[in-house]
Amino acid sequence: MAGGCLNLWREENDALVRRWRRSPQRVPTFSGSEARSAGEWQAAFRKLLQKIQGLPAVLPALPLELTILCNSLLFDIGLSCDSSEQLLARIDHGLNRVLEAHAVPGQRFTPVDLWQKVLHQGVSEELRGPLHQLAALQGLLWLAANRLGEAEGLFQHLCSAESPGLPSHGGCENKLLSLLQGWHPCDVGESDPLVGQSARDLKDVLWTSAAFLQGFQELVAGNHSVALALLQAAATGLCPKRVLAQIFTLMGCCNVKMGKPQTTIQCLKRALQVDSSFLPALHQAALLYRHLGLMEAELEALTLLYQAMEGPTETAIKSLSPLSLVSVELLICTPRLRAFFGRNSSLEVKYLLAHRCLEAGRAGEAAEHYLDLLALWQDGPLHQEPLCGKLAIPRIPQVFLEAAAALEEVTRHRDAIAICEEVVTRTSHLIPQSLRIDVGSSTLEEGSQGPPGASLAQQEREKLCCVLWRATAYLLQGCASARLGEAKEAISVLTRCLHDLLRIQFVNTGSNSTEEQLALFAPLEAKMIPQVRHLALTVRGAEFLELGRDKEALMDFQHSLHFCPESPAAHWYLLHTLWKLDRKQEALAHWQKFHTNPVLMEEEAERSCPQYLYLCMKWMKFPHSESLAKNLETCLGERRQKR
Repeated sequence: MAGGCLNLWREENDALVRRWRRSPQRVPTFSGSEARSAGEWQAAFRKLLQKIQGLPAVLPALPLELTILCNSLLFDIGLSCDSSEQLLARIDHGLNRVLEAHAVPGQRFTPVDLWQKVLHQGVSEELRGPLHQLAALQGLLWLAANRLGEAEGLFQHLCSAESPGLPSHGGCENKLLSLLQGWHPCDVGESDPLVGQSARDLKDVLWTSAAFLQGFQELVAGNHSVALALLQAAATGLCPKRVLAQIFTLMGCCNVKMGKPQTTIQCLKRALQVDSSFLPALHQAALLYRHLGLMEAELEALTLLYQAMEGPTETAIKSLSPLSLVSVELLICTPRLRAFFGRNSSLEVKYLLAHRCLEAGRAGEAAEHYLDLLALWQDGPLHQEPLCGKLAIPRIPQVFLEAAAALEEVTRHRDAIAICEEVVTRTSHLIPQSLRIDVGSSTLEEGSQGPPGASLAQQEREKLCCVLWRATAYLLQGCASARLGEAKEAISVLTRCLHDLLRIQFVNTGSNSTEEQLALFAPLEAKMIPQVRHLALTVRGAEFLELGRDKEALMDFQHSLHFCPESPAAHWYLLHTLWKLDRKQEALAHWQKFHTNPVLMEEEAERSCPQYLYLCMKWMKFPHSESLAKNLETCLGERRQKR
């Protein structure tokens, strides 16, 4: 009776495997109809396993029972329907059935000790193949769970059982890879029950996955040379295109950390040659080109990245083996690796492309990119997801201000004014009549945990940002109106800018100076407030000159230099106004201090400020500096001759 049942169960197992092999839906990960199709085989193998395990364990039935257990586990792992702990418990149950058939008294063994006990029972030739198959699945599950020590212990016992007294070292420095090299799983014979995936194929999956996962761990830990060696070993294994692209990209990360940019470029090129749709490789290339100062190459990489993201949805990369239920990509798909490679945000890449074009002086391209970005913004909410954990889109008003500056740079003045008006509209209801901030008691680093007063500090900083954003929007509108020749309108909006800044009052109840406390409370805003005030005063002063209101212009230039004494443009405008008011003695005295200072004579504005403020500095450059300098030097020379 038992023999008849075994024959029937053997025929059922082999029939299921043959049907699976003939199925057109053989992919390493399942979805939709593929999952339903694979689920049919999974249910059939589970039902068959329940039949054979419903009887007491006996030696003649063990090879078939373990083979059916392996086939059932292959589908369970491929479909990810059970947790790893549940799957490992099923393996333990199967091993305990082996001990039961050998009449070994039941004891509570650790998983590794359980394997050692099974392997030292004098395993028959018929049982070696199914046990090796089961051991491969055990190793895969432990590897996926990052239980490397237990995986090493298992394969140490396997190698020792196969070749007692012989070293299992396979020539690799890494212990697990050495043990895998020294392990030689049995081939399935023609008389053996059929398996869905051979132990030799699973060994290849184990080898590549072990090298890959350990290499990634070493990379994260900062051991870049060790990580590179392991990733190079992983690249020699059998793996699909997507995994190979990931390996080359990680190798590039190792090389850039080791100060080898040219080797990094080669690694990233190989990643894209293997899989041109692997977006993280393009992203890493863009970061590297930026690090090397290769602006054109960086912009090209960002453009390709954005185009790839906007293209058709990527198709699944299939395993090299058409019969693989368990594959490398299934095993290495860990949350940490997914977070490292991340799902890129197209909005983020579009912003970075626009911002870098603006920094590169390609304002026309930047303006178009910014307009595309703002259009995408209108279509739905902004998801500010990090790109590989490296980048983030700044706050919405800042992006609008950059867009306005780009449009103003290409003389699209009306468009720039309209975008700035959007900033004014979005922030006005958030701005109080006056904003009194105690920087001594409200200091709080962003993201830190603090006492109940911490939330108040964050609210105050948010209000400060809103005031500064609206003031900067007025500044850009004033610059645009000035360049349109609308002096009165420019003076009006620049006055609004200055009034906004007057709303802010800083008090200090702390022990440090107000400047030090403010730098701790809001470091970026602390630098921007005097810059915006200086720019607004200088541009408004220039417009007063256009209207012949020279005394008001002189006051603005003097106040501007109070906030930014290093501004070349403000010095030139002050000299010009003094000369125009026939206050030549004051002009000459100021000139003698000004033109002997190389810092003040430097026309290029510093780039420590945001790009939109840097462009404002460029626009307000005094246009007649050479002729004014010549007049001042001539007058100074004449006075020297009279002495």
